Amino acid sequence: MAKSKYIMHDCAYCHKQTKMELVGGMTVEGHENDPQKMWYRCTRCKHSALLSDVSTAKEKRSSLPAIDRASCVEYAAEKIYTIGQEIYHAGLDDVGRVIRKDKTSGGIHSIIVSFVNAGERKLLENMHLSQLEDQTAPRAAGL
Repeated sequence: MAKSKYIMHDCAYCHKQTKMELVGGMTVEGHENDPQKMWYRCTRCKHSALLSDVSTAKEKRSSLPAIDRASCVEYAAEKIYTIGQEIYHAGLDDVGRVIRKDKTSGGIHSIIVSFVNAGERKLLENMHLSQLEDQTAPRAAGL
């Protein structure tokens, strides 16, 4: 499989997850054919960063222990999750592990889950029906 010229990564300068463009590689002495670090440029702010090889990170992720369906918690948007917790998502029919927690601009809590088959997905947590109604209710014009 050919390497992609772009990756999605958190830019250390603009503090956003953006598309990063591959600029070049840096070889380690004695391993000229195997670059360990790559230069990527943020397509948003144009700053460059030296990042570890993405394929190495994928190999580390695949070497994680298998997730047992019986030990997983069923996903529901109303529940609260912790980092490292294993969940089962019925809609995706997949198991995964919570790798990060975020708070959206509207104050809604979200989690980033690394699923076995579906990859990384952003899901809502601690979502109550009243919050959902407040977010979707039409606003009065002219106020």
